[in-house]
Amino acid sequence: MKSKNTASFLALFLGGIGIHRFYLGQTAKGIFSLIFFWTYIPLFISIIDFIIFLTMSEEKFNLKYNPLTKNVNSNYKKEKVMPQNLVQNPVNNIKATVTTSGFSNNSNDDSVIDISDQSYTIPPISNLKHNVDVPAWKHQYVYSYEEINRASSEQKKFYSIFKNSFLNNEYYDLEGNTNYAFILLFDLLAEYDNSKDIPKLENQLKTLGQYYPKTKSYAVSFLQQKLKNNTALSKEADTYSYINSYEQYWELGSKYKDKLILNDKDVELLNNIYYPSNNFFNIEYCGLEILKLYIAVISALKQKYIQEETTIDQQFLIISDIIARKQFKYRNGSPNYRYIIESTPREFYSLIFKYCENAVREYYSHKRKLNTNIYYNNEEVITEFETKIISKVTELLPILILKASPPDKATEIELYSQNTNRWKIKFEELIANYNENSNEFIDSIHSLALLNEKNPSIENIFFEASKFISKYDKESALTFYVSYLYCDLESTTFNNKQLTKTIQKNLFKTNEQLHAFEKIISELIKDKDIDKALEDVSNLYKVKRKKIKLNTASINEVQQQHSGTVELLNEYLKDDFEDENNAIKSQEISNEEIQIEITQKNEEAQQSAFVSELSFTTIHTTALELFAKSNFSIPQEEFEVFAKSKGVFKNSLIESINDTCYEFLDDVLIEEEDDYYTININYFQKISTI
Repeated sequence: MKSKNTASFLALFLGGIGIHRFYLGQTAKGIFSLIFFWTYIPLFISIIDFIIFLTMSEEKFNLKYNPLTKNVNSNYKKEKVMPQNLVQNPVNNIKATVTTSGFSNNSNDDSVIDISDQSYTIPPISNLKHNVDVPAWKHQYVYSYEEINRASSEQKKFYSIFKNSFLNNEYYDLEGNTNYAFILLFDLLAEYDNSKDIPKLENQLKTLGQYYPKTKSYAVSFLQQKLKNNTALSKEADTYSYINSYEQYWELGSKYKDKLILNDKDVELLNNIYYPSNNFFNIEYCGLEILKLYIAVISALKQKYIQEETTIDQQFLIISDIIARKQFKYRNGSPNYRYIIESTPREFYSLIFKYCENAVREYYSHKRKLNTNIYYNNEEVITEFETKIISKVTELLPILILKASPPDKATEIELYSQNTNRWKIKFEELIANYNENSNEFIDSIHSLALLNEKNPSIENIFFEASKFISKYDKESALTFYVSYLYCDLESTTFNNKQLTKTIQKNLFKTNEQLHAFEKIISELIKDKDIDKALEDVSNLYKVKRKKIKLNTASINEVQQQHSGTVELLNEYLKDDFEDENNAIKSQEISNEEIQIEITQKNEEAQQSAFVSELSFTTIHTTALELFAKSNFSIPQEEFEVFAKSKGVFKNSLIESINDTCYEFLDDVLIEEEDDYYTININYFQKISTI
């Protein structure tokens, strides 16, 4: 940029001289000035660029010329939207993103740090200094210490105090304003460049990572880089405990070497990919199966290449070369070309790992899949990539996945908790295989419910079971229904003062049975004694009823007053029950179902589920209840069905809820993530009073 400004100044200056000489009648001198201008300006620009190149630091070089970092800001629509080509760092919920039209960069790249507002749970540190007036500093991408120049005078003043306190072993609670911590990170690195005191830098970065954990992974990467750049110390990198302990835990191969009995090559293979940070992989059983599958796939892929008289390294190099030349238009042998050649193969391995994880997810009936899209748009690159890598991997996976072990009980419980609709797959199997043996079906439903003990939607299992079995076993259907109601009352975050439920009409032969059931419901809501309620249900059909002698004349009179038998039956099935706690009203709504409205009278039931500052509508609270019961993540298609059932569009409903919360949270509550709508659980807890 400086060279272009200088060249522009020279161009204007010499061009002005030439024009001025023409004006004075000095034609020959004017022509000479213009010839000099056109001939030597390119040379001046080249010389200035070369001088800047020689004096430019590595960080600035990467920022200016590295294709994976120079366009970082232009590729973000807004800070809260995370692009697909992100690099997930080893620490949970810390994300360093480097934008590129191809794959994401190595997580060790220090050119861009995304300090996104992600939740991070750390042990409380007793000697953090609280109640400090920290000037707010909105999260942004921190490139270097120079970002302090963009800060306000108030922020600069506080940073100076913050740094001095840090160096004097006094640590402030930054209240989420982590920009200060990252500026300090770059500041400490700059001071090292003068002092060259590695032990001092190690201690400083270790302390910084301890008190401000979002900096930890980057601090380790920078410390590694400093060691590698120092030839006298590069061989001693493993002796530095901070790096060693960190790598031992976060490098996949090192972490699982003993558990999976890995050889050195497999350890190196796993250490070469980015540490996955997602809920599915974090279930250890699932993570181990993914790792085993990945090792098997790479081994089989290498054999395939050998059969074709080539190697995996050669094929990855060929594709990397095409990407560098065709996608980015880099000259063979240039610094940018070499950078792509060196960094891209790691991206290939990481993408294959994603395919392996998706295969395990599919095998375990886990609905959500990782995004495996590539972001190259050159046709030759896409064709080569698909032909030489992806087609071979997708051919191997269906065969090798069959060797994966089925999930154990503990894993099933976690999977049902993460994917709240996963139970439907097993439920459909039970229905399809039903052979009029209600006992077998009942046992299977109870087994399925036990596996869903952490699933906030567990009540739906009992509800659907009640509907299905009502055609074959009324008592079991009613038992399931009571279990459904109990789970709903226990699990819901919303103690609504009014609940509307439906139940199968054929479960009640008489109005007295319906009335008795309403009483059971009322008692259950009052004392939450599920065992007593189930015992009462078992006696419901055993009660002997007195025969009712109908007065024919009265019936005829009623028939004349009403339009037909249907209206008479509707009146017959209407029944109200009321005590000091609840009012229950039943109403037939179809030939198959009865609607039960339960109004709770106690003050606790009428307490709002949300803070008083938020004016949610009934549809809003119902939508949020759906999120809570879906583990705060709902497929967009499912939410669209819900919105239509309420007579609204899904997008307008989402925007309306977000608008209601925005001033309170200073952020949106509901975000779009792939094909899902998600809610940050920390935000939900802020708006909830329960």
